[in-house]
Amino acid sequence: MVKWKSSETEDHVGEELRRHHLPENFFTPEDSIAHVFTVISNRVSHVLEKMYRERFQLTVVGWRLLAIIRNHAPLSAKSLAEISAMDQVSITRALDQLVGKKFVSRRTDRRDRRRVVLRLTKRGEAVYNDIVPLSYAADKAIMSDLSDDERHLIREMVQKVAARTAETMSDEVDWLAILSQFGYQASGTKSECSEAIEQKSQGANIVSDN
Repeated sequence: MVKWKSSETEDHVGEELRRHHLPENFFTPEDSIAHVFTVISNRVSHVLEKMYRERFQLTVVGWRLLAIIRNHAPLSAKSLAEISAMDQVSITRALDQLVGKKFVSRRTDRRDRRRVVLRLTKRGEAVYNDIVPLSYAADKAIMSDLSDDERHLIREMVQKVAARTAETMSDEVDWLAILSQFGYQASGTKSECSEAIEQKSQGANIVSDN
């Protein structure tokens, strides 16, 4: 895998950081869409967790992985990591708990003996069916001030943001390249960030799932 790391000296990196310093009161981290999404996710997860931790001893990570496996099975641990965008350590720990509770099965793929696939068990399916109605109700509650058209539009826009995030915030793109391409003083010229994004997009269809 290509790693897009900068070859500039530390002095040049410092200069690049200072070049993109923002005007006073121009932007704060709380203005970022990522911060807003995180706050929303944390508030919703806090409410849901009260239910599924008490009834099923599930963690937030455990529920998220359970839901992904339910809707994408059969899938490998690698695919689960890509879809969830979580670190491997957290996934492994949560998966071990889900398998231990007999919510998830982890078995060798019949078509490819080198591949281990994940599926929900009958018990896991029952847990999912108990939790997802509350997830639906929470989703409906936080958008209850929006019209049908607004709800449709925001879902469409969020999906576009999520897709773009997967491209621009991938492991193949270095943070300095992101700053150079999208920072306050970005020149607008094509940088290694955009080149990395293009390369990732072109190779997405040929990457095998190990």
